[in-house]
Amino acid sequence: MTNSAIQLNNLIFQYQKTGWKLGPVSINFSAEKLTGIIGPNGSGKSTLVSALARKLDFKGEIKVGENAVENYSSEEWANIVAYLPQRVPTQFDFSVEQTVAFGRFAKTGLMGFLTENDNKVIEKCLEQTDLINLRHRMLSELSGGELQRTHLASVLVQEPEILLLDEPTSSLDIHHQIEFYGLVRECVDNGMTAIIVTHELTLASHFCDELVLVSNGKLLEHNVPEKVIREDLIREVYGEKVRILSHPETGRPMVVPDI
Repeated sequence: MTNSAIQLNNLIFQYQKTGWKLGPVSINFSAEKLTGIIGPNGSGKSTLVSALARKLDFKGEIKVGENAVENYSSEEWANIVAYLPQRVPTQFDFSVEQTVAFGRFAKTGLMGFLTENDNKVIEKCLEQTDLINLRHRMLSELSGGELQRTHLASVLVQEPEILLLDEPTSSLDIHHQIEFYGLVRECVDNGMTAIIVTHELTLASHFCDELVLVSNGKLLEHNVPEKVIREDLIREVYGEKVRILSHPETGRPMVVPDI
C-alpha cells in the first residue's frame, strides 16, 4: 500500500433513471486512518462508498494501492477490501457463529476447510463484537443491533487491509455505537484503513482522523474534524441551526441543536 490507500481521480457515477450524478470527485483516502464520510440524506455518501467497493459501474479512476480496482481478481480483492453495506440480505437462517465463519471463506475459498488459525480468528471476532454469548443464536432471533454486530464480525474475520462501512451503527444504541467506533478505531490503530459513512457527526468527530463532507453529489471538504465540522459549514449543508461546542477533554467539535 502507498500512503494513500485509495485514490480517486475524476470519479463520476450517474443513475440513469433519475439523472442524479455523483462527481466528478478526486480525493485520496489516507492509509491506516479512519475517515468518516458525512453529509445529508441523498448527498451521495452511500453511492461513493459503493463505488469504492466496486459495486457500481463508474467513470474515472479508482486505485487501491498502486493498481486500478478493476485489475484485482475477486480473490485478491476479498483479501484486501471488506465491505459492509447498509442492508445485508439474510435469505437463510444461520447461527451467528456460522454467519461469521462464512466471512472467513474470503480467505479459504468456498471449498476450503477452516484451519485452527481460521477458528482462532473467528473466535477473536466474536469476542471483539460482543457476540460470544450469542454465537448459537439464529439470525432470526437477533435484535437489529445484534444483527449488525454479527455482520460486522463477518467482515472483520476477513482480516482486510481496508474496511468500508456504510452507516453501520444505524441500528445500534448509544452504548454499542461507542463500542463499535472504538472497535474500528482499534483496528485502524493496528494498521487497518477504514472508511465509514455516518450520520453521527459528534461520534465521527471524536473517533475519525479525517472527515469527507459531501452534498448534492459534490465533495465540499476533506480535512481533520476541526476544519470540517464548523458551524457555518454544517448550517449551510444541513440547513439547520446548530451550535458547535468543543469537547472538554479532547477539544474535538460536538454538534448540538441551537435552541
